[in-house]
Amino acid sequence: MLLIPTTARTTPPHYWLLLALALAAVKLCLILIDPTQRFFLGDSESYLHSAFTGWIPPDRSFIYGLFVRATAIWPGTLTGLLAAQSLCGLLTALLCARIAIGDLGVDRRAAALLALLVAIEPAQLFYERMVMAESLGTLCLITMASCGFAYLRHGAWPWLLAMALSGIATVALRMSLLPVVIGFSVLPPLVAAAEAGLNRSWPRIGLHLVIALTATALAHVGYQRLYGHMYQGEPEYLHSTGTFRLGLVAPLVKPEHLEREGLSPQLLASVGPPLADPRTREAQLWLDNGLIAVLRRATGDDAERQARHIAAAALRDDPLGFIGLALATTRDYFNANETRARMADDLGTRALSLPIQASLRERLNYDASQVHEQRNLIARYFERGGNWLIICLFALAPFALVAALRLWRRRRSAALLLALTALGLVAGQLLFSHIVSFRYLHPFTPLLLICAAAAFAPAMRSRTRTVP
Repeated sequence: MLLIPTTARTTPPHYWLLLALALAAVKLCLILIDPTQRFFLGDSESYLHSAFTGWIPPDRSFIYGLFVRATAIWPGTLTGLLAAQSLCGLLTALLCARIAIGDLGVDRRAAALLALLVAIEPAQLFYERMVMAESLGTLCLITMASCGFAYLRHGAWPWLLAMALSGIATVALRMSLLPVVIGFSVLPPLVAAAEAGLNRSWPRIGLHLVIALTATALAHVGYQRLYGHMYQGEPEYLHSTGTFRLGLVAPLVKPEHLEREGLSPQLLASVGPPLADPRTREAQLWLDNGLIAVLRRATGDDAERQARHIAAAALRDDPLGFIGLALATTRDYFNANETRARMADDLGTRALSLPIQASLRERLNYDASQVHEQRNLIARYFERGGNWLIICLFALAPFALVAALRLWRRRRSAALLLALTALGLVAGQLLFSHIVSFRYLHPFTPLLLICAAAAFAPAMRSRTRTVP
């Protein structure tokens, strides 16, 4: 008699119901313990103004403004936004467990622990209480990844459509994740082709790759047209895309780059913050004497187009310099003075403007006048978890590679997709972030915990059947 291993049992529905109820109970308890909601000056003000008035921001997500309107403005309480963002955290945790069990073969108990850790980690709880797009944006990112894994599992092309839609939703909420989303759009079909090896069906693979590319292109072009229509401008992800690009590469800008655009190179002499210093790139974006403000005063309505051209020329002339900028930002994660200052900023320690405070009091009955001075429980938890988020940034790639090695024999395609996704997220963060920012690290914890579960947690047991 032989004992033949078969596939693991399908996870019963009551497992997911019990896990969802347990996570909901945890979330509810934490809301009761600390319901304080916080604001990040600039971003939060734009989102609230958009939600209150329907204004379309030139440099922020209008989708999140609609989300705030639906969950807070219409109900008349900011608690509705807290509840909705906590639900986003719950769904993110469940999707992480689903990927771990269904795609990576992790034991159900380990996957439940994974879901709990995702639900209670510092950044997740903090950004559920922030008027910021992080909680909803990370849910969309994990949904996109989950659709990619589902495509590998089922081989059905509709998952590619769902992947494209969740991908553009991610970009609409978190523009910084655009490189990751674009890169991920072709990974599942290519990984499936690599797994099939000599047995692959070229027509089917080609068709699915075309579907993935077409769906992604249509989703992104459609969103840009929608944004352009609502902003009453050119189709773009954001109206300020050009100036953001220029801010990213500001230290690479030379007088000849302005001359090529018919601008006086003397404009650079009127820039206040030292142009060559990588740490002043944020100042170049926002200060009145920064590079962007100087360019806008000189070019008026043509600033965005000029900024795109200047940024492209600077990057083309010095690609190694761009790598140097990325290394400079990476080093700053190990500079205690820099990380301490950035954490203080990300905590929301600057007061909202008086008009926004008045709108919050009148329309949502929320007093935000002292919130920036408070260190409530979850804010202190997030502040003390800063080093944990830095660990997530630099540990994600090695954990992903360890997970891929462990899973290579039995779940090769899922292992490859997980590793490439993690490596892409790390590369995107280090290359395209101009500052140390803890809020940018919010998506890293769910992926790190998935990789850790795949690398070290017990595997799901397989059934055996007896053959005479």
